[in-house]
Amino acid sequence: MHILKDNYLFFLLSVFIIFVDQLTKYIAVIFYTELVHGIEIFSFLNLVFVTNRGISFGLLSNLNISFFLGLISLAISMVLIFWLTKSSKAYEKFTLSLILGGALGNGIDRIYQSYVIDFIDFHYKGYHWPAFNVADTFITIGVIIYIIYNLNEALFLKK
Repeated sequence: MHILKDNYLFFLLSVFIIFVDQLTKYIAVIFYTELVHGIEIFSFLNLVFVTNRGISFGLLSNLNISFFLGLISLAISMVLIFWLTKSSKAYEKFTLSLILGGALGNGIDRIYQSYVIDFIDFHYKGYHWPAFNVADTFITIGVIIYIIYNLNEALFLKK
């Protein structure tokens, strides 16, 4: 119980991310008819409806391994939980919470639906970044912050 008490806010952050991710995907399903044709929000941003059965950016989607990827996501989440509970650094716990929430959000989809819904489409002059979702966003933010902090520690704090 001590582990949960010490990490309560970090786990709560992960649960919040899962909730927001699942809610936004549910809204995307509700507005499927509009999103399948795309809705322009800004000149560089559309909302779309894409199902992703592969890994990041739809890679390996033709292999029909989404359920297996969901199990891998859950296994990675268990490692993240262990790592989060063992860490003594607040920034590390924060970044792991972001990554954990995103991994579980997408993992839930893969296990229950065999695909992940992506709906955010950034583009520039006809070049589109692969569509992504809220879970992907939090995973990316968590990884970037984690790398920045660790590079900062490695390069500037340890002389």
